[in-house]
This record gives sequence, C-alpha cells and structure tokens, in this order.
Amino acid sequence: MRFSPFPSSRPSAVGRRLRLAGAALIAAAVFVIDTFTPLSSAVAVLYVLVLLLVGEELPGRRLWVVTLACAAMATTSFAFAHGEDVELAPTLRLMVSLAALGVAAFLTGRNLAAREILQAQARLLDVTSDAIFIRDAQGRITFWNRGAERLYGWTRDEALGQDAHRLLATALPAPSEDIAALVARDGAWQGEVSQRRKDGGILTVLSEWILERDETGAHALLESNTDISDLRRADEALRRSEARYRTIFNTLAVSIWEHDFRPVKAALDELRAQGVTDLAEHLARNPEVAREIKTRVGITDVNATALKMMGVADKAGFFQRLDELLPETDDSFAQFLIAFDAGAPRFETETTVRSRTGEMIPVMVALNFPSDAQGLDRVQASIVDLTEQRRMQERLDRARAELEHALRAATLGVLSASIAHEVNQPLAAISNAAGAAQRWLDRETPDLDEAKEAVADVVHAAAHAAEVVRGIRGLIAQTPADRAPLPLDGLLAASAGFVRREIAEHGVELILDPQAPDTVVHGDRVVLQQALVNLMLNGVQAMSAVPVETRRLHVRSRREGGEAVIEIADTGPGFPPDAADRAFETFFTTKPGGMGLGLAICRSAVAAHDGRIAVLPSTAGEIGARIEVRLPAVV
Repeated sequence: MRFSPFPSSRPSAVGRRLRLAGAALIAAAVFVIDTFTPLSSAVAVLYVLVLLLVGEELPGRRLWVVTLACAAMATTSFAFAHGEDVELAPTLRLMVSLAALGVAAFLTGRNLAAREILQAQARLLDVTSDAIFIRDAQGRITFWNRGAERLYGWTRDEALGQDAHRLLATALPAPSEDIAALVARDGAWQGEVSQRRKDGGILTVLSEWILERDETGAHALLESNTDISDLRRADEALRRSEARYRTIFNTLAVSIWEHDFRPVKAALDELRAQGVTDLAEHLARNPEVAREIKTRVGITDVNATALKMMGVADKAGFFQRLDELLPETDDSFAQFLIAFDAGAPRFETETTVRSRTGEMIPVMVALNFPSDAQGLDRVQASIVDLTEQRRMQERLDRARAELEHALRAATLGVLSASIAHEVNQPLAAISNAAGAAQRWLDRETPDLDEAKEAVADVVHAAAHAAEVVRGIRGLIAQTPADRAPLPLDGLLAASAGFVRREIAEHGVELILDPQAPDTVVHGDRVVLQQALVNLMLNGVQAMSAVPVETRRLHVRSRREGGEAVIEIADTGPGFPPDAADRAFETFFTTKPGGMGLGLAICRSAVAAHDGRIAVLPSTAGEIGARIEVRLPAVV
C-alpha cells in the first residue's frame, strides 16, 4: 500500500447529508428500473454504488443493514418481475448481484477499519512533541504534524507541497548522495542536522529517516526530528566550563590533587558491617587499619604547581597512591577518616609529604567533601607548601627575640632616666636645705631655729625620696598601689610645700587658689604629689628667662560635676603651637638639656588614676602655659 498522508477529519455535515441523499436516490432508481423494466435483475448489481456512497458514513452494523436492505430490494424486484415463472438466467444474475453486494460490503467494512487505524496513527503523530513530516520521492512534503508546526513555525497548509530541504534550509552532516545511498541500502538513517525556522532561527535537530515503499516500488520518507539545540548549547557550555576549570586547575599557584575516595567509603562501610561503632577508638587501637585504607586511595590528577612542588616532571611520573607520599608516622589520615565518617563538610590539617627527591615538605591540606557518593571519584584537595612560611616564622621569631631584647634594654634606659628624674627633685631639695642649714650655722651668731627648720626640710625631703624609690620599686615588682582617699586641696598644698624653696630661689610669686574644700580623690598620694610637683617645677623653670617681677605661678583647684580639676598656669613663654600636641610624649622637650620625661611621667601617673591631662590654649591677654589635670572625684 502506498505511504500517503493520513486523513485527519470526516466530511462536513452538509456533504454527509448529500451523500446519503444521493445513495437513497440511486437505490430508488435501481429498484424502479429493476422492477418495472425488462432488464430483469441486470441492474441489481448497481446497489453496490449505494454501499460505496454510504459506507464511510454508516460503518459497522449500519453498513450491513443497508446491505441487507439493498439485497431485499433486489429480491423484491426479482419476485415482482418474474413471479412464479423462474428462469435460470435471471436467477443467476440475481445471485451475482447479491454476491456482489456481500463482497462490496465486506471490502468496504475492511477498508473503513484500515482507514480508522490510519486516522488513529495520524492523530498519534499529531499528539507527539517531535516534528514529523513525510516527503515523497521528489522531496515534497505530503504530511506535516502539529509538532512540526510548533517547531518550525510553518502551518500545515504552508508546508504541504513544499520542497522539505529547501523550505528548512537543511544542512546535512555528509553529502546528500551518500546519505541517500545509506537510506536506500538500510531503509533508515539517523544523524544531527541544522535546519531553519520560519522566523530565521537556526535549530540543531536529531533527525531520523525511515524509507517506506509500496507494492509498485514507489517510496516516501518519514522524517522525525527532535530539537536538541538546548542540549547542544548545554553541552557546549559544559565543555567551556570544563575548559575554564582545567585552565584554573592547571594555573593555580596552589597545588591541587584529585583523589578517588570511593575505596575509602567502601572500607568504612565494611568496618560498619563488622560492628565498628566508634571509629576513632578503633583506629587508635588498630593503626594498621588507617595505613591499609591509605594504600587504596588513588591520585587521579594534579596541577602544574603540584608537579613543581613535588619535584616531578610530568603527570605520568606523579605518585599513583596516597601512601607513596605520606610518611609512616603520619596520623593526619586517621583524622581524615574520622571526619569523613562523621559526615563533616570540610577537612583541614597540617602534615608532611615526601617529594620525589625524598625531601620532607610541610603542607596544609584542605578539601571539601561532596554532598553525595557520586562525586567521590574526583575530590580535589588544596595543598599549600608551608616551607617558606615556616622559614619566615623562624626569622620572625628571631627578630621578635631580638626586638624584645632591644626593648628590655631601652626600657632599662628609660627606667634609669625616670628614676634619676624622679629622685633628682628630692635630692636637690635635700642639698638646698642642707646648704641653708650650714649657712645658718656658719653665721657669727648661728640661727639655730632656721637651721633646725632647714634640717627638718632635709629629713622631709629624704623621706619623700625614700617614698619615690619605694613607688618605683613597687612599679617594677608590679605590686598593687597604695591608694587612699585624698582631699584635693590638701594634696595641692602638700605638693606646693615641696617646691617652696625652688619658688623662693627663682623669685616666683606662688598664687595658691584652692576652691574645692569638700572634694576628695582616690589614689596613691606619693604618685599624685610627684606629678603635681613636676608640673609646678616645670612652670618655675619655664619662667627663668622672663623678668623677676612678672614671674607668677597660679595653682587652682575646683570641682566640675564628678571631676576634680587642677589647673597650673605660669607666665613663661608657653608652648609653641607645634609642641602642645606632643608635650606629653616620652623624650620630647623644649628645654635645652631637658630629658623629656617630666610631662610623660605626669601623663602616666594621671592615666593610672583614670584621669586626663592636657595643655590648655592661652586666653586673650594672657601669656605662658596652662596645664589642666582632671581626676575622678569621690562621690
């Protein structure tokens, strides 16, 4: 049977009614002619035309009903025309007509059944999502399913009769003559082709051709095409991604090793099956288990950095198994097995590997475990060579030790200078008081009262020096400070008493202005007194270059909120603008021959009492320096 396009629909309702009416007219005409003309059953065979007309419209039992009706009409006409006078010839013509009706009904029914099968096949081809079309021996399209309409954009009416390859601009993977020869020999062909859509888009389809021949030798090709453009794009994207991955893999400055950890999982599953529940304890009691599993781990790939680090020329010469490069004493693999068995997402450790030359290289290993067992055949580990880092750490440790030694030496120097600075003031006071006592005693008439007062100053200054030394020793020994409540105004008066003779010798007018009679601070009396003495002496020494009549040292105290405030102002030249911010830095000084420790020590002392010290800007019409100390006041 010739392979042809399948009918897809029945005639319209109007056409159906016309065919039934025509069949009825033909049946009536044949009945009249057969009954009332001398042809005598010769025309009864024309009832076959009735079956041919109604066969498509009245399939199944209704077709046989029509057949029996036509047979009955033929028999009635025969009886009416011949009556009881039955002749042989008319009877034979009647038998032939009835046989023809039976054969026609049988063939029509079988043809309708075959037609229904073909229509079902055509509907099935329309349901499929693949593009299916049929082209005849000349390449013209004779069938075009809905899948082809969706894929290519041309409707069935637009495609039928068109040259398929010209319409679709088909690009074959081989010469068309070679493919035609394969189809003629094998009856089928399959391959990837490129085709064009109606909108100009290019598709890549998997095309399958099937050759159909009829009994006359004529043939047609059924072509089924599946769009694989997305698959091809995905495949191309995958290839590009793989190429990028390989480029990154081979050019990273970090060593990358790929391992096959499937044997590890199999070994751990085997241990579980043997009843091992605590893997860490089992490996601790049986270290040979970890060593044996290590021999199963294969190294499947490495990058160029790994080759260089391990002293291997190419990948073919690299280590094949993990145990070849890990020393016998390595215990990191057991840690890895425990993490792997526990389902940890990541594992990091430091270990040592043996290069091809036998050198032991300290490394850091980091890897991420795949989420499922499917990726265990290619698990990448990042290997960082720690050799240079260890060398840098050793150099850093040596430099740190040298720096600490230098700092200790510098600290001793600063401490020595600090001790000298702190003790110098009471020693100077002792010297001055002793000299005054000697002068009072050397007079023609010794002034014993003044001498006694001077000796008392010596004793007081010596006691103060002893307290300073004790405080420094306590600082070095890190002993707790001796802190107590101290009245602010009393602290200020006591501190001014220590510099009374220096103030008198320099001709300085001391203006003591206590305005905080009820304010108390909590601290170490010696430390705070020494800080205030240093500040006052700095002010006295700063005024050595100004006329005597203008030398005034103004010391004030007051309370502001929760703070006790002490302000010390002199009438000296003051701080240069660029020196005010650096005044409290260690070894910074504006005095010739100064050590730069006085204000630094004052800052440390005030800070140790949770206070603040600062150089205040001069107000309009005033000269000299103003330093303010703020300490927390006892509530």
